[in-house]
Formats: sequence, structure tokens, C-alpha cells
Amino acid sequence: MKKHKVIAIVAVLLFMSILLVVGLLLNRLNTTKIEEHSFYQYFMGRKFEYKGGLKLTRKNDITELTFQDTQVQLDSTPVYYADIENKVLFPEDMALVFPSQNGLMYKIDHFSNLFFETETTYLEKEGRTALKNAFLFDGQDLYFFLEKTTLKVGEEQYELSPLSYVICSYQDTIEIYQKEQDKYTILENKSKEVFASTSEYTINLNTDSIQMGEQQQLLIKNKDKLQNF
Repeated sequence: MKKHKVIAIVAVLLFMSILLVVGLLLNRLNTTKIEEHSFYQYFMGRKFEYKGGLKLTRKNDITELTFQDTQVQLDSTPVYYADIENKVLFPEDMALVFPSQNGLMYKIDHFSNLFFETETTYLEKEGRTALKNAFLFDGQDLYFFLEKTTLKVGEEQYELSPLSYVICSYQDTIEIYQKEQDKYTILENKSKEVFASTSEYTINLNTDSIQMGEQQQLLIKNKDKLQNF
């Protein structure tokens, strides 16, 4: 009888230890600290700057930034390094879309870093991985461009450098961040056609679809259904 009790106690302790280890690992995956850098981010055209260490925590699908004892809840808007040229961090998971590969889509985990160097955008993941003929999508309204892209809003045209993004809210507003010029533009979206295009593909930002030649495909909005890249 005593033997069974000992085995039961050992099993419970072992189970609790496993839970503790899993909890610590999950906490580590959902928390990142970045020491002594300068950052900036735009919200509705207003630029916010952070200097010093940042702590990012992801819990219950909400990302929280802690900066000098101040806590800020973040959405999918990219956070740019101000002291490292052409480098950006993503607070949320993002969809990575390859239009020229039949619209193949993957998921990039939150807190991922991208940087642009010598005409190519790279993902920092166990070294660096080149991302070509692709773009990022937050599953809602934000499109992040990895290469030079032309944006057409009705009759107006904007040239976007790599690491630029557009937030297109149908029947509301269009927010355009041009990275190279560090310029933010907000337009009214009153039934205007909004397209982003490269030489390889076109994106309809109103319908969240991509077009390659005669083929058209809707984007998957539920990022949890995507395989990790």
C-alpha cells in the first residue's frame, strides 16, 4: 500500500515538474527583451519613439510593450529600429504570402525580426533567410512589403520602398507608410480601388486577394491555420 502511495506521489511531482518546465518554456517563447536600442512606431500618423530596453509580452493574443515602467498594448503595426538601418520587429504573428508560388502562405511568429540589405529582405531565424517575391499580411488590414511596390489608390500612385506598409480599412481610411522617406499619409477610402503591384503580382487591398495573370485567390485570414515558416 505504502509502495503505491510513493509511486503516486512521485508521479504527481513528476507531472508538476513537467508543467513547470512547459510553463517556463511557453513564457520564454512569449516574452522577449531587447536591450539598449532606439525604436519608433506610427499610430494614425503620429510617430512614437522608444529609447533604451524594451520588453514585449504576448498573452491571450495580446502583445504588451513595457518601456521605462510604461505599458502599451500593441497591434500588428511594425516596430522599427531607429539605430539599426532597415530593421523591423513584428509584435504579432504575420502571414507570409508567396503569390508566384500559387499563393502559398506561411506564418511568421510574433517578435520576428526582418531586415533589408543589398536589394533583399531577410528573416532572422537561426541565421538569416532571404524572402523574395513575397509580402506580409496581418490577416486584417495591414500589408507589409518586402520589395519595391507600386500602390494605386484610385487615380493616385505611390512608390513604396521595401519595409513600407499600408493599412487599408474598407470604406474608412487608407494609411500609407513610406519607409525610405519616413513619410506617413492618411487618405479617405470612399469606394476607391486600392491595388499594390510588383512585376510578379497584384494585390487587391479592398478584397484581400492576390492576382497572378488570370488567376485570382483570396488570402487566408486565420493565421493559426498556417504552417510555421
